[in-house]
Amino acid sequence: MLANYSAWYSEDSWSGCNISAGDRPLRPYNSDDPGNISAQLHQALEVRIDGFTLQWFAPGERTDNNLNTLLTQSQGTPFRSSVVFLRHIWPGSPAATQGNVAEAIRYLLERYGGHPNWLKIEGRPVLFFADMPRVPIVGGQTPQQAWAAIRARADPNHAAWWIAEGLQPSYLDVFDGLYVYKVTHAEWPDDYLKDSRWAANVRRWEQKTGQRKLWWGTLTPGWDDLRAGCKPDIRVPSQPHKRARDDGAMYRAPFDAALASQPDGLWINSFNEWVEGTYIEPSVQYGERYLQLTGELAGRFKGQ
Repeated sequence: MLANYSAWYSEDSWSGCNISAGDRPLRPYNSDDPGNISAQLHQALEVRIDGFTLQWFAPGERTDNNLNTLLTQSQGTPFRSSVVFLRHIWPGSPAATQGNVAEAIRYLLERYGGHPNWLKIEGRPVLFFADMPRVPIVGGQTPQQAWAAIRARADPNHAAWWIAEGLQPSYLDVFDGLYVYKVTHAEWPDDYLKDSRWAANVRRWEQKTGQRKLWWGTLTPGWDDLRAGCKPDIRVPSQPHKRARDDGAMYRAPFDAALASQPDGLWINSFNEWVEGTYIEPSVQYGERYLQLTGELAGRFKGQ
């Protein structure tokens, strides 16, 4: 059981117009504070979360520094983390190319892949990816062909597990698994009910390729990005959406759907995504309610 993790908050973030629902962390923080990262990973450990997937932009960038801190602070614990790789959509300089995207993946694997607190399955380090269609395209490539070219440069021997975001199983020709980032939408508020269908696509590709493929079921306690449009950000524009938490009923429903799909793992969106309103860390509005509920769900998942 992993949790999506954002590592880009500063002291002034909590007064931002885009912070969902106007809520605040019970203890406001700066993501660059090693003590804060240590406290958060221990909060997660207490409710049986096994690791974070830190949203990561580029080598030497702020999120990279905080990834290093997360792994350092995790030493001596069973906490095993990875990243949601975002170099291909990073708004910094230089702009993304297939070459520097591949270089960034090699950097992650070479610098961190051997760390004792990096997430591994069967000895292979794990990487998660998002925003698959936004990859740099050369000539008339499809996004799938672009990713294939990048993998041929970055990980030609498939030494790592590459987990793609999205609903297009054709990515499994290049990637080793799928997960879905957003399971509630304005037009499909209960999209998570399709989990078993999505999982079946992964299993079909497993048979087609003769290679093991991983399916990660996604949990979310709710969604609220109604305030997100007040500032520019890197997300693809979509219809603003609020899915009420209903005192935990919304969290339980995606959990039940994910469990029924027989996942290889669960991915919580999120531990602390405050712009999209999916956080489970302690807050002024909810206290520790969603951490406690996470512990309950983790117990059910691991005890099945």
